[in-house]
Amino acid sequence: MPTLEQKKEYFNQYWQEQPETKTDPRSHQRAEIVSRMLNAKSGKLLDFGCGRGVTLAHFADKGYDVFGAEISPEMVKKVRESGYRIFEHDIESAELDDRYDIILCLEVLQQLHDPVGALRKMKKALTTGGELVVSVPNEFHLIARLRLIIGLSHLGHFHHSHIRLFSSRRDRELFAESGLKITGRRYIPIIPPRWKILSAVFTPLAQWWPGLFAISSIYNLEDS
Repeated sequence: MPTLEQKKEYFNQYWQEQPETKTDPRSHQRAEIVSRMLNAKSGKLLDFGCGRGVTLAHFADKGYDVFGAEISPEMVKKVRESGYRIFEHDIESAELDDRYDIILCLEVLQQLHDPVGALRKMKKALTTGGELVVSVPNEFHLIARLRLIIGLSHLGHFHHSHIRLFSSRRDRELFAESGLKITGRRYIPIIPPRWKILSAVFTPLAQWWPGLFAISSIYNLEDS
C-alpha cells in the first residue's frame, strides 16, 4: 500500500489531469440526483472526497451546513480559498473526528484499498438517524463492454485510478460486509448530461437495466 505522502502526491496529480468540462457536469448531475434522494433537507453535511468542491457548492446553495474532506492538499487549498470549510483527510489511516447528519461519498470507494473499512468509519461518524449516500461507478456498462471487446478498455491500465471494480452484485456485497443496508438507489445513465435529449432517453433505461445503461449507481444506506 502506498504511503500517505505518496497518496497525497498522486491525488494532487490526479486532479490536475481531470478536465473540468468533462467531470464537473457529471458532478452537478450527481449532486442534483443526491439532493432529491436525501430525506433531510437541512443539517450538517460532509462531502468526503470533495475534489474541486462542486458538490459542496451545490448543497451550500440549498442551505446545508457543508464541510469537505479531501486527501489532495492542492484541492484542500483551492476549496478553502473558495470559502468552504474543508480538512485534509485520509479515511484509510484515520477516523473522522466529528459527527454529521449526512455523509456523501461520491465516486471515491473505487480508489481505496480498503473500502469496507472506510464505510465503517463513515457509518460511525453519522449522528443518530443520519444518512450515508454513496456512489460507485459501474465498470461493466455497455460502452465499457464494447471497448473491452475491441481492446480499448481502460481496466487495469497503470494510469487509471480505479483499483476496485464495482457492479450491482459487488456493491451489495460491499455494503453487507460493511454492516449497511440499502434503503434507496438511483442510476446515472451512460450518456453525458450535455447531450440532453439522448440523456433523457437513457435515464429510464439506466433505472431499468443499470448493468448495461448506467455509468454509476447512487445508494442511500443505513446501519443494518
